Amino acid sequence: MSSCGACTSCASGCGSGPPVSTVPDGRAVVVWDGQCTFCRRWASRWYALTGNTFAWTTLQSQGDSLTIDRASLESALHLLEPDGTHVQGAEAVFTIQSRGGVRRWPLWLYRHVPGFKACTEWAYAWLANHRGGADRCSRAVLGKVEIPDTWLLTRRVFLRCMGLIYLGAFLSLGPQLPGLVGESGLQGVGAWIDALRTTAPEVGLMRVPTLQWFGGDGLLSATWIVGAIGAVAMVLGLVPLLCAIVCWAAWLSLVTAAGVFTGYQWDVLLLEAGLLAVFWSPLTWRLTSPNVRRPSPLVRWVLILLLVKLMFLSGWVKLHSGDLTWANDSALQYHFWTQPLPWCPAWIAAASPQWLLALLSKGMFVVELWVPWMLLLPRVPRLIGVVAIVLLQLGIAATGNYGYFNWLAIVLCLAAVDDAMLLLLWPRNARHRFTVGLRAAAPLFRRVVVGGACVFVLSISLIQLPWIQPSMPAPVLQWTSLWQPWHIASNYGLFATMTTTRPELIIESSQDGETWTPYAFRYKPGPLDQPSPLCQPGMPRLDWQLWFDALSYERLFNAGILRPDTAWNQFMSRQILPSLLRALANASGPVLDLLEAAPMGDTPPTWLRWSLWRYQFADTGSAWWTREHLFTAPARRASDFPAS
Repeated sequence: MSSCGACTSCASGCGSGPPVSTVPDGRAVVVWDGQCTFCRRWASRWYALTGNTFAWTTLQSQGDSLTIDRASLESALHLLEPDGTHVQGAEAVFTIQSRGGVRRWPLWLYRHVPGFKACTEWAYAWLANHRGGADRCSRAVLGKVEIPDTWLLTRRVFLRCMGLIYLGAFLSLGPQLPGLVGESGLQGVGAWIDALRTTAPEVGLMRVPTLQWFGGDGLLSATWIVGAIGAVAMVLGLVPLLCAIVCWAAWLSLVTAAGVFTGYQWDVLLLEAGLLAVFWSPLTWRLTSPNVRRPSPLVRWVLILLLVKLMFLSGWVKLHSGDLTWANDSALQYHFWTQPLPWCPAWIAAASPQWLLALLSKGMFVVELWVPWMLLLPRVPRLIGVVAIVLLQLGIAATGNYGYFNWLAIVLCLAAVDDAMLLLLWPRNARHRFTVGLRAAAPLFRRVVVGGACVFVLSISLIQLPWIQPSMPAPVLQWTSLWQPWHIASNYGLFATMTTTRPELIIESSQDGETWTPYAFRYKPGPLDQPSPLCQPGMPRLDWQLWFDALSYERLFNAGILRPDTAWNQFMSRQILPSLLRALANASGPVLDLLEAAPMGDTPPTWLRWSLWRYQFADTGSAWWTREHLFTAPARRASDFPAS
């Protein structure tokens, strides 16, 4: 057949193709149809990937100098060897990819797997006979076909952004650790480790992976400081592999040590993404080293699958829970004022018309359930999926304080954005400063190690999916449970059921038992005329945990279990209110540092009491909140609380 007819000149904007060589120079020669737009675009793409590995020429420029008949040259791409032999069609494409260092497995399958050769040659012939349509389709899904998908810049930006996320996480959690799990904190990790040594000596570093086995508060502080230093170096692109390992190990140690205070989904998501960042980091002194090897495509796909899992499970748990508010699209009527730490824009969002909130709820399900699968498609639909997910995460971050969670989800989106798409974020005259393109593959040993690690992560992740895990045999579940403390793979999904009320715990102290003054928290709602401030990417762990405590006490109150004679009991191990009251009674300095203000400063109070209220956004601008009283615990002398 003749040329495709899509266009007959470069005026179409498809590019002129690779430089045409007419003089034999000892290289294999790729012969393509210079009058075919589809051929021209793809020849340009392969030339960009393979460089000067081959000489490129068009059949029109050769005239009758080639011994291959013209009809055969017009019907298929040809690769001519210096010795006169040649291959064509799908085999030529796979040979170019293999010898050009793009990918080797298609040629291996072509030569060794029965049926693969016949199928690919049929597909090639079909495309050759429909080049006009194939050109339009390739442009629709790939955009500029001539610009190949490479990931060198993507990896650099991803790893630097992971360093920023780590840095925010360490700087936020680190100063809170003495008050949370230090020796004088709410749930001292040292006492927990000592109890493990006594009651469960068989438990060691494998089951409780934290450096706190080897030290006290000094090591606790050193861990987050070293992690923060590693994060800074990671942002600067220095010794990326070592820094990624240091950050991941330090964060794992702190997450394990901090217990309930780091039991949130974003903490384990950072561990899962951070481990993959280790596998994706180059083994060089600098991230921008000219000797850096090609980013592993397998790790990139596992990162994308992690984002798909995160988004899809977030929507799936809402449907699977059977929650009525998600079913009737009324969930967002409650979300903005019942979420843990709303800030000013949440009040505006909550005042939106009900029809708009219902529409946003439906849109959220589209983005969480359907859009993630677009990340598995070629460039254009993949970019559309990335934009939709980023907009959702920005919307959540704009109306709520979820620490670094939304920003980490956006960073994961980078794994689906190739170099060409990333360069669009910079001015055209500055893009030449960034090194992109295809680099040599990593050594075989490293590829095998990284590949095995990715298979290991994927297997655990697959087994733990909520619809697969119940059907797994007991030995498999026992094997995966061995790795659970390391958070190699986890399940996700916030707000499976929407809370429709907002209980708040108010703690007060008094010197005379008559005049009571509340403790002021930094971010938790308290005074009715004060909105909660912005705290992201930081995460006030105490304020967050008290939101969960308040929900627990509200359920106990509704069930008739919470009464004056049981008010000071600790009903569940995850509740920290009893520990907090004991620390306040003894005026523990590290715990008081977690608060905005204590009524009597560092002086221990004489009396303590706590109460349970229901808060809701106010309808007018004179106040941010309205509240309804539910329960007040009997006052108790501070001297009745043990010092430890």
